[in-house]
Amino acid sequence: MENAKKSERGLLRKMPGKFLAILKKQSFEFCRETGLHGYKYIGEPHRSIPERIAWAVTAFTSLFVVFAIMKYSSNYYAEHRTSSVIKSTHHGIWNYPFPAVTVCDLNRVSLKLTRELVEKLKLPPTMSKEFIVEEMSLLNELLYPGKHEGNLRNNQSRLQNIFDTNNLSISTVINSVTRDCESFLAACKWQAEERKCSTMFRSSFTRDGICCSFNYITHEQIIENPKVLPYKMTSCGYQSGLNILVNLEPDDYHSSIIGSVGIKVMLHDPYDYPDYDASSRLIAVDKYSFLTVQPLETYATENVKLLPLSSRSCIFPNEKDMIGNNSGNAYFIPAKYSFRNCMLDCRASIIKAKCGCIPYYYPQNRTKVCDLRDIECLDKFKYWYATSWPGTDMSPKTLSLVQVDVTHRPCGCKPDCNFYRYSMENSIGNLDSHIYYNGLQYTNLPSRGKPWRNQSIVHVFFGDLVSIQFRRDVHYNWRHIFATFGGLLGLFAGFSLMSVFEFIYFYLIRPVTDACARWRNAGNGKQTNYQ
Repeated sequence: MENAKKSERGLLRKMPGKFLAILKKQSFEFCRETGLHGYKYIGEPHRSIPERIAWAVTAFTSLFVVFAIMKYSSNYYAEHRTSSVIKSTHHGIWNYPFPAVTVCDLNRVSLKLTRELVEKLKLPPTMSKEFIVEEMSLLNELLYPGKHEGNLRNNQSRLQNIFDTNNLSISTVINSVTRDCESFLAACKWQAEERKCSTMFRSSFTRDGICCSFNYITHEQIIENPKVLPYKMTSCGYQSGLNILVNLEPDDYHSSIIGSVGIKVMLHDPYDYPDYDASSRLIAVDKYSFLTVQPLETYATENVKLLPLSSRSCIFPNEKDMIGNNSGNAYFIPAKYSFRNCMLDCRASIIKAKCGCIPYYYPQNRTKVCDLRDIECLDKFKYWYATSWPGTDMSPKTLSLVQVDVTHRPCGCKPDCNFYRYSMENSIGNLDSHIYYNGLQYTNLPSRGKPWRNQSIVHVFFGDLVSIQFRRDVHYNWRHIFATFGGLLGLFAGFSLMSVFEFIYFYLIRPVTDACARWRNAGNGKQTNYQ
């Protein structure tokens, strides 16, 4: 037994030497027989040692260089997994959803409706109704904190106390002093057919307050009708698009978005919240406006969907749960995920964290609505949420010191893999006082129409039958990588697919075959020596 153990230990000590002998023998044979450039000069025994060393250094330097380039290429591929290219410049507009059209009166607080509301309020004996009517203009502070100059904290708190005394929520007050769509929109036409505006437009929350939206699909509409889809167009030109006649009342202005009389028109994706980043135009009173729309589509192929989320830097709507809890739409529930909707929820979460409430212009999800007492907090932190990078202080005092980590997006929001964008051109003319109207029909005869009075007409339509479509696809797939690496190895080392089989043959098959032969010879009493 002791002799057997000593024999085993002796074999174990000899194994590294035998392995090195086999490796040396196979390497020299490989160098002499392989088709790789320069290796045969290393293995030829008649060449001098310095010459063989020089060829070995050259060969291994070449391999080092090629592997370094392959590593660089691999890193480049990892950082540029996808790319977007123009698939078609003649993609039919019938494939695009018509944009959602949101129309906002620049006047956010109606003087007439404000007086009607104040008439119903119970006021302290020391306050007049006219004074409260004037104070109601402070409601715009909820939209734009700091819009009015001066310290208005006491005024806002006093007005909020009146609302609390009358059991009025901020949402109720805002709805009471905002013109409804029925009085705001006088006539509407869609696809050359005149329709009631109330059947086409719905009141909607926007970043500019409560406005009127057409073709805007919300989460509530999906619940009411799961099969609802955006409208589409099969023709172009202003006659076939959306035509609206707007009633403006300059004498009713009490608190405006800007120092002008008119409307703000926003075009956006039917599933996107109407935020500041929507394409928008201002249209003054007594104007005839043409908004020519140019849609753009970007879609991702199935190859993109197969990539890991970290590699493609975009997500599909059904993958929204993969981007983390911070973007789970806890405060705003959209009809469909999009980067803009995610950013909206991100801003809402920042406001909630800083001030403990959500502004009324965001669709609510069982969260406290900011009231007039919260304006001070909203103003203090507006540079934390009303920026393109929510959650970071972007105030003028700190902006020059801010270091933004561009490798991570705020709240983990990722761009859409599939999305639509709408750009528009605006042509405006003055309404002719010699032309009369009856709805959206015009006439030169006073007996058949009414004269224009503080009104504007807006036409929203596709300007062409075709548009541009972009395709997002995998930039470098396995075929590109295989061809690139194969080309580099062939250029620097003369490597081919057959070289792989040579490696397998010389370093696996041949040693195994020789070992079997040695075992047979050992059984016959013979011995094989390695040089």
